[in-house]
Amino acid sequence: MTSVLIAPPATTVPLNRRVALLRPDRIDVRPARAALLGPLTGFALGLGSGIAIWFGMAVLPLWLLALLLIIAVVTIPLSGLGTIYALLGAHVVIDRAKQSATWQQGFLGMGVGTTELVPFWKVEQIVVEEAGSAGANPGRPVEEFAQWRVVLVKKSGKRLEIGVATTARSLGAEAYERARVVAAAVAELTGAPLQLPPSRVEMKVAASERQVAAERARRAQTKRRRKQK
Repeated sequence: MTSVLIAPPATTVPLNRRVALLRPDRIDVRPARAALLGPLTGFALGLGSGIAIWFGMAVLPLWLLALLLIIAVVTIPLSGLGTIYALLGAHVVIDRAKQSATWQQGFLGMGVGTTELVPFWKVEQIVVEEAGSAGANPGRPVEEFAQWRVVLVKKSGKRLEIGVATTARSLGAEAYERARVVAAAVAELTGAPLQLPPSRVEMKVAASERQVAAERARRAQTKRRRKQK
């Protein structure tokens, strides 16, 4: 009997407006299922306009028929593309077989409109950082929300965002853990080092050391002034 290899199921990690599907050989960051709501609403609007034209051609005024036709012609194709992207498309694809990470155009997806292609050998490190922190890209920490970003840093210094985990500030640790899981999977797949933010204990120790150093410098300066007098 021929054995059939079954691929292990993907681990799904929710991110801000996206989900990360983590597999041993491939990671996809794709739209969340909630992204289907907009395209399906548009498709229903276009389909309803087409039905109204079909059954109301003899009774509806010409201007209304023209308006319904415009709505149907515009919304049905665009909503169809949006639905396909929400179902099958991906924003970021990291593939072991291709040895590359690909950022795709958000609207078309599915490999159409690639905006960035990064071979694994060009990856400097994978970073988890809080939005708005030192070294991070635009944005500032919002008191009500915790935003942890997963960023791929190229050897050229260019930073590419993979995803963001956002939650209420009181649940910041949970958002950080989601970002850390995704970053660790990407680092393992690409072979790049993983850089995590310092823990609160380390930050307190560093702040204490800076405070002690500042106090020593102040005392030394005071002694020099006294000697000069």
